[in-house]
Amino acid sequence: MKYEQLVEFSLKADDLLLSGDLVKLQVYVDENEAHEYQFDSALYEAQYYYALANCYSALYHPRTSKWYSQEMVKVVVCYRKALEVINSVEASPNTIKLKSMICTNLANHLSSQGRALCCIELYDEAIRLDNNPVAYVAKARNELFIADSIYDSGHRGYHYYTAAKLLEELKPFEELLEPEQRIPIDEGGRLHHFRSWYHENYEDDSFNYFDEFEEQFESDRQKKYLSWCADNRLFINDLNDVCESEIVYQDVLGLSSFTQRFNDLLSETDKLTYHGNYDEIKNDYCYARYLMYQAMSIENDEIHYFNNTFQHVDSRCGAIDNLKVSHLKSAFKILYSLFDKIAYFIHRFFDLNDISKDNKIYIDKLFQKLNGKSWKPNEKLEGGQNHFINALFFILQDLRDVKGFESVSKWIDPSAEKFSEIRNAMEHRSLVVVDAESYHLITNFDIINKLSTERFNSDYSKLETKLDETNQKISNARRSKNKDLEQENRAKKKELEDELAGLNSQRYEKQKLSSHALHITVDDLEVRLFTLIKLVRNSIMYLSLAINLDSEMKTEHQEGIALPRDIPLR
Repeated sequence: MKYEQLVEFSLKADDLLLSGDLVKLQVYVDENEAHEYQFDSALYEAQYYYALANCYSALYHPRTSKWYSQEMVKVVVCYRKALEVINSVEASPNTIKLKSMICTNLANHLSSQGRALCCIELYDEAIRLDNNPVAYVAKARNELFIADSIYDSGHRGYHYYTAAKLLEELKPFEELLEPEQRIPIDEGGRLHHFRSWYHENYEDDSFNYFDEFEEQFESDRQKKYLSWCADNRLFINDLNDVCESEIVYQDVLGLSSFTQRFNDLLSETDKLTYHGNYDEIKNDYCYARYLMYQAMSIENDEIHYFNNTFQHVDSRCGAIDNLKVSHLKSAFKILYSLFDKIAYFIHRFFDLNDISKDNKIYIDKLFQKLNGKSWKPNEKLEGGQNHFINALFFILQDLRDVKGFESVSKWIDPSAEKFSEIRNAMEHRSLVVVDAESYHLITNFDIINKLSTERFNSDYSKLETKLDETNQKISNARRSKNKDLEQENRAKKKELEDELAGLNSQRYEKQKLSSHALHITVDDLEVRLFTLIKLVRNSIMYLSLAINLDSEMKTEHQEGIALPRDIPLR
């Protein structure tokens, strides 16, 4: 796609967006998406996907579209593509502005999916890049959404404080907002009303305690670990995304007391089943997080006595099998398994299926009818009233491809192996973690193997040509009724087919052995693990928010009796 074509596409798309003719917009978008464009520059490609995402965003309407509609998915895919491409472009004022807009719009869309935590880093990036005023406004609104969704009144107040602070930081850039972008902050808008309400109810120093809090550490080792968790926003704590003080050094988010019908058959242990299960999930997460932290402090070539009891095979691929890699693998397994535990929790808590279906419940199947041939939502989730359950569905799409939906997972990090492929290799096949430099040298500079492959392909091609020629000679001999010549060429054909069969056997063996293990560099595994742990961390928090929202909805509709009780702690 040349620049002129990009301008033409953008202008026509803008005209259709302004006209509100969604039918024509849908046709126009489908026509363009069907083309596999070659772009003159990466910048043009990013601009194209950004414009396409904006079109799909307009085609999705909450009142008429299903919450799980394809348009909802396509918006994310296009923004992810645009972000991936723009990250490969050298920074300039134009690229910085475009990236800021992509981050803001993608964050807005994630927020609309109920992913109020996943979007924060994108808002922060947009603000960091160019003080994008739209990002300030959107993040402030998102903070109010979080405040309204949590059960802890102290945390709720801090989210109000964060929203108010964002509105103050916005003031130097307010004039850059378009008229329609100012609606929330102008008189009559929600943020305008909030700002007045906040200053009537809170003093400037109301939240000094949060920012001045100092943790009492047991040791320097503990301090370094907790600091690492906070810096990477890995605490199960909604404040860890917006507060930089040591008060966030705790995994404080749990389950609130929720509505239960009176049942005198239940023991005290029964009544605490879900709270105990949530605690178990948090504990597994914390263990995986600590394994990651430990792994980061171990060198790639560091030896440990745990596996120093046998001689290791040098597989000539730069394989690493020390304590560092073992910790990384164990952390990955634990974190990935937590999605299925969350799915089981939701299946049981929300009675999505009968408990006789327990063995069929894992994260892939949670949101759909269990016996359907095509993907259809579980009847109890189709309405989408609990947006934090919806958020978990969209996190599933980040994790792996969902049948019937366009792939989102490959655009989280297109150059990396998919989470599901790593997990399957780790659990069921063979995952070989390698040193990046050694693996690069072996795979890209193995001259002998390259020459052997080239010679093999040449020999195979020559044999195929000879076989075609021999078949033609057989046909000619048959037409001329020369049986001796036909018999002679049939014998040659048999020899050639035997040779090809031998080469096919070699090719199959090569394919079998080269695909036996999935190779991934230790650096790539660490990157994927950081992405995975953030998805898991947010999912655990969305589970808590989903339970709290469900309790509020049941209380509002007077379903059951809320039994206030203290959760026993140890």
